[in-house]
Amino acid sequence: MSLTAAMIVAFAAASVGASQAPPSGAALLAAPAAFALEPPTPPARSQEFGAEGSTWLTVGAGWAPDFAAENDFNLHLAWSKFLVKDVEFALEGAGWYADQSEHDAFGGSASMIFRCHFVNTGDWTVYADLGIGAIASSDDVPEGGSSFNLHPRAGAGLTRRLDDAGTRLQVGVRWHHVSNARIFGDGDNPARDRAMFYADLVLPLR
Repeated sequence: MSLTAAMIVAFAAASVGASQAPPSGAALLAAPAAFALEPPTPPARSQEFGAEGSTWLTVGAGWAPDFAAENDFNLHLAWSKFLVKDVEFALEGAGWYADQSEHDAFGGSASMIFRCHFVNTGDWTVYADLGIGAIASSDDVPEGGSSFNLHPRAGAGLTRRLDDAGTRLQVGVRWHHVSNARIFGDGDNPARDRAMFYADLVLPLR
């Protein structure tokens, strides 16, 4: 074997031995330090309530008393989207029970609502809303009226964030109006006007 070949063999053996040597103490100390310096993964944040483009699902119940013999109750479900920051558009479906003096009635309604959250602190919002809808019922509501009515609304309320997932409590009061707008003549339009109180849970969709 020539001198040059011997030197190449010796260099290769030394390189293999170095690659198989155990890590030094400094390397062992550096490894956990590298892991410790990695920042923790932040928890997933819920979408901001009132953010443009965010969508929400609302479920709740309402009560419109006359504090005498007649009461209107509803259960409602709504999908909503913020068209711009703090301005919400909602489509709502509701089931109704009208407790009346003589003939109780069941019904269903569909409504659209515009809601402006003019105060939004993140945890709390305060809003005003306007809407219009239609109700079909199993009997005349009010009695002496018709089984198909229009259902405008206007009111105010507030929301409160309940958890980090974005679930909110919503409570409010609104004008509860039921009339057929004289579709069936002036003599068959006994309108109903009273306050409706409602409470909802609002859930983020995306």
